[in-house]
Amino acid sequence: MTLLDSEKIAQIKDGADPEPVEAIARLLAACATVDQTKPLFETLEIEANKLGWPLDRDFAAVALQHYSAIASAKPVQLRMLSVAAGRAGWCASCATSGSEGISRSRHFKELEALLQKP
Repeated sequence: MTLLDSEKIAQIKDGADPEPVEAIARLLAACATVDQTKPLFETLEIEANKLGWPLDRDFAAVALQHYSAIASAKPVQLRMLSVAAGRAGWCASCATSGSEGISRSRHFKELEALLQKP
């Protein structure tokens, strides 16, 4: 089971529908240019903000990370990872306890490391 699968199950158990966010992440990965991604990222923001963080991760960040691995163009992949890192950083900054903050910041650091890869 992937991290995305675990997060999806948690979202559904929480009463949310993560499918729109996952579908947008798949569409983003198929974009040939960063310009094509702009309207999709706008829609992603709206849909992703409807979801909670039942496992202390932002579902959109997880979906973007997952689908960035199959992005059709390197600039699109980097944009997906950059947006994922931004969302994960925002999630981490909203932590209300130490252990929650550590858990949330771990994903942010993982995404930052991916962005540093050549």
